[in-house]
Order: sequence, then structure tokens, then C-alpha cells
Amino acid sequence: MPRLSRQVSPTGVYHVMLRGIDRDRIFVDDQDCRKFVKILRQLTNPEDKDGNPMPPFCNIHAYCLMSNHVHLLIAEGAEPLGATMKRLGISYVSYYNKRYNRLGPLFHDRFRSEPVGDAGYFVTLLRYIHLNPVEAEMVDSPDQYQWSSWHEYSGSIMVGGLCCHSLPFSCMTWENVCEMVLNVSQTQGGKSRVEHRRLTDSEAIDIISRFSGGEPVKQMRGERREKVVVAAINAGVGMRQMSRLTKIDYKNIAVIIRKNGK
Repeated sequence: MPRLSRQVSPTGVYHVMLRGIDRDRIFVDDQDCRKFVKILRQLTNPEDKDGNPMPPFCNIHAYCLMSNHVHLLIAEGAEPLGATMKRLGISYVSYYNKRYNRLGPLFHDRFRSEPVGDAGYFVTLLRYIHLNPVEAEMVDSPDQYQWSSWHEYSGSIMVGGLCCHSLPFSCMTWENVCEMVLNVSQTQGGKSRVEHRRLTDSEAIDIISRFSGGEPVKQMRGERREKVVVAAINAGVGMRQMSRLTKIDYKNIAVIIRKNGK
């Protein structure tokens, strides 16, 4: 079956996901994470062979490094997204293979990407990406996790951070976004958590329609259906809500999510 062409983002902003082949680890320790972040910094602040600054290949708005996958909220810069991801992959895989005396690919297939076309989805993804370690029950709150951009939004790191402070939506300031992303609720049981509002059915239907182009998801087949289901759930639609609104059996939704490593 031929691969589907990538959806083009009207804003140039994408949610990109990389995961290890066979769901294997891609970060063994902090040294690996530091190397990956260093490569991201080189992509956002490249230099020529003489050390002169060049236009950024991309801008990073958020990131989260998990043991076997990565989430990036990334905007195209001086080159297309595919070229930038190729640079990233070659650099990190070369380092990783040399360090662990291995050969062959490290990442599963090609990277996955979703276009980000509006401010609401942009903020939803910022919250989703930073909540990944909490949802995985690795930490109780995102401020306890070292390898994400949360600390730039919480104010712990504002100078010398990796993320771009020039946001892609002119109506939003960095301060506006920080306030929406943080939105920390009251302490419950000694654990500080981020408020995670459930979408109304109307909001969920709008999100599903945006990714499906208005076509009934249940009538789709194969990779196309999976892509819509994963994109909608990444955007905040609940799994049972997705099942109820699309008439797709909940067990099938769960299989799709496990398969795609959410």
C-alpha cells in the first residue's frame, strides 16, 4: 500500500512524533537526552563552517523526550520539514550507534507529523506534549520531569532556552501562552497537576471533522483511518468519546492507539 502524502500545514507548524523501532528505547540515560537536545539547538541556531550564524532550519515551540519516543512542536524554517528531520535523524542515529556499538536504523519507519493550523490546537498540543510524562505515570506533575520544555513555560528557564519565543499566531504573546499552558489546578492529595479539560462532543466533532475532511471515519480503511483516529485523540478527543462519535468499536480504537505508540 503506497504511503499517504503528508498534510501541509498552512502555518508551517507541525506536531512531529518519532519512536524507536520495535518500540525499543532511543534514550538510555541523560547523556543521550542531552545529545538530542544539543542537536535540536544546532538546528535552531545553525552555523556555517566558519562559525557564522545561518538562518534557522526550524523553530522549536515544545519538546518532550520519553524513553522510546519524542514529541516535537516544530515550525519550518529555512528548509522543508522533511529535510530538517533527516538532519536530526542522521545526527542522532550516528551518535547512538557509535556509542552503543550497533548498526542499522533506530527510529520506526518515517516520522509522523500533524499540521497545526490554529491557535486552539497549538495550545492543546503544548499541554498534551508536556503532560506526556504525567500520563505515563513517570512523575506527578510536569515540573518534575527534566527532559521537556515545560521549564521554559513555567519560568524556570527563560534566557538561553531552546524554544522559540516568536509564536506563529500574531494574536498570542508568549505570556498568554504560558498562562494557558500552566493553568495548574489546586493541589490534590499532595500532588500538583495540570487541569485537563474534557472536550465537549461539539468540540470533539469539530476536531474529528478537521482531520477527516468531513468524511465519516468509520467508512475509512487502513492507514487513513488510523491517522485520523490518532490525530483526533492527540488533539484531546477521549478514546470512548471517539468511539461513541464515530461508531467505531472502542476495542478497535484501543488497538490503533497501542499500535501507534501514543
